[in-house]
Amino acid sequence: MASQLREVLDRFSEQSVPISINRMAREMALDPAILHHMIDYWVRKGKLREVNNVENCHTCGSKAACPFIVALPRYYERVQEGDAPSGPPCACGDKCTI
Repeated sequence: MASQLREVLDRFSEQSVPISINRMAREMALDPAILHHMIDYWVRKGKLREVNNVENCHTCGSKAACPFIVALPRYYERVQEGDAPSGPPCACGDKCTI
C-alpha cells in the first residue's frame, strides 16, 4: 500500500497535463474510490492540492455556488518546495490543527 501511495504522488510529478481519476485508476489497477482516498491523503499531507477554477469564473457572479464550476472535474497538482501555501486545508480558518 505504501508503495502505491508513493506511486500516486510520483504520477502527479510526472504529469504535464491533467489526467482523469478514472484513467489513472485503470492504469494503476485500482478502484477509483480507493484512488480518491489516496489523493485525499496526499492533500492532507500538503503534497498535492486541488486546482480550483472558481476564481476564474465570471459567468454567474456567485463564485461560491457556481453551477458551472461544480460540474467540472476535480484536478490536482503536486505542491513544489517553496510554493506559497494555498490557505488552510479546511474551512475552519486557522482554528484547527489538521
